[in-house]
Amino acid sequence: MRKFNIILFFLSVAIITEAQFINNGATVTIQSGATLRIESDFQNNTTGTFTNNGTLEVSGDFTNAATATLTPSVGLIKFIGTANTDLDAGGDALNNVEMAKTGVSGTVTLATSTSLAGNLAFTGTGNNKIILGNFDLTMSNIAATVTATTNHPTNGWVVTDKTGVNNGKFVKNIATGSSTRALELGDDINYSPLSMAVNASSSGTVAARVLTSTLTAKYAETTDYISREWVVSTSNVTSNILTGTYVAGDITGTQSLIKGATYHTGDWRFDGSSGSGNTVTASTTTSDVRLSGMNFFGKANLKVYLAGSMPTNNIPPMRTNLNSLLPSVTPYTAAPFNAPSVTAPSIPGNATDWILVEVRDAAVPSTIISQTSGFLLSDGTIVNYDGTFLKLKNAVANGHIAIRHRNHLGIRTQNSQDLVSTPTLDFTVTTSNPAYIDGGISNPNMRLTGSVYSLWNGDTNQNGSILYSGSGNDSSPILSKVGGTSNATTPVSGYFIEDVDLNGSVLYSGSGNDRSNILSAMGGTGNATIAILQHLN
Repeated sequence: MRKFNIILFFLSVAIITEAQFINNGATVTIQSGATLRIESDFQNNTTGTFTNNGTLEVSGDFTNAATATLTPSVGLIKFIGTANTDLDAGGDALNNVEMAKTGVSGTVTLATSTSLAGNLAFTGTGNNKIILGNFDLTMSNIAATVTATTNHPTNGWVVTDKTGVNNGKFVKNIATGSSTRALELGDDINYSPLSMAVNASSSGTVAARVLTSTLTAKYAETTDYISREWVVSTSNVTSNILTGTYVAGDITGTQSLIKGATYHTGDWRFDGSSGSGNTVTASTTTSDVRLSGMNFFGKANLKVYLAGSMPTNNIPPMRTNLNSLLPSVTPYTAAPFNAPSVTAPSIPGNATDWILVEVRDAAVPSTIISQTSGFLLSDGTIVNYDGTFLKLKNAVANGHIAIRHRNHLGIRTQNSQDLVSTPTLDFTVTTSNPAYIDGGISNPNMRLTGSVYSLWNGDTNQNGSILYSGSGNDSSPILSKVGGTSNATTPVSGYFIEDVDLNGSVLYSGSGNDRSNILSAMGGTGNATIAILQHLN
């Protein structure tokens, strides 16, 4: 391509000083196929008229304060040289833009919100960046492309504010229907693009910026996450699948446990959540969300009763005799539970006991995927170990829920559950009870206490069955706990597995002893040697 440093003046005089281009009122046209190269600043002032049908190369600042026609389909503005550029398009849209700066780093910083009608190409050798600050960069042509000569980490990208103070967004227009739009953005150090597969009810926009600080707080239980967040806004989009690419330095914890999550309306959501390599994916139908990566958290509203804590009249709420004895650390870390250890910051005043909630594989319910320790409240609801809403860490989107207690028989759901939509499961009802029934087991899956169902109590040896007498019975551990037959009528106070009625003490014989609770559960002496089995796997 030939380069022309000849400028045609039609109305007045342009002033060129120290290789600057300053137009204070002339009409200037770059013809098609011609190139005007400016080694310093470009200024189109007052009533100056500038039309670019060719190529305008600018090394310094670009300021348009008058009338400019910068969008002919053949027009190209090419930012060159080693100096950084401040860009003020004055409200006029640019057409094709090429970032061709050289050196260690070459930047173009927006001084106003800017629109591109054509393509954006990164061809420079110095990790070129367009820095948005407080201003939006909008690509209005849905057919326009963003390219890089080698790749974006080498040639450059669009930079949004990593501190969250400046709110400039990279914006692209979209058409009606389904399409995928990529936003080639990152912070000032790392390229971290965002791709969106959208379905639009009419023509609209997708926009995002990426942050690496001042991030939305993740759940307190989160241990595996990225320190990066995409702030996303859309218009006329009915559904959106977002995929963000992060860098190795963003990772805390185990990468394989990091899944996509969106934040909106005050909570994290895990619709369409997944993670692969250095990407996180999540879906949403909300127009303004934040995308990040963290442990997957399933959610469920659960209600269950413990037969051991039911009052004498079997009318809830359950007793809370153990409340003052409850340990701050979950009791489910050892076999047969082997759950992760958690420490409660405080014990809820209406907590009946610790409880264990498991998520199990949808196809193979015996396979445990995740375990969450929480508190069972006196009304039968289950809360997180910190007293907040129950969150099932490292769960899956669809799986069985199992509920287990340290001396009661466990249960699980008959059907797998959508743990993204937060199902409500009430295991206390006598109709529509969601608990699994194993056809190969003769005893009921739950104990009927009054007019409600409860978990069977009395598994003092934690072997998954209840037996009053015979080999492996649950009465012998009670006798052992009190110190043998010589102490059979002497209660031992404390938080113990052998405390079948959960009243805070273990007693082998005498009024209100724990052994009689087992016999009562089994239906009397006629069933003393017939084990009650759990319907769990």
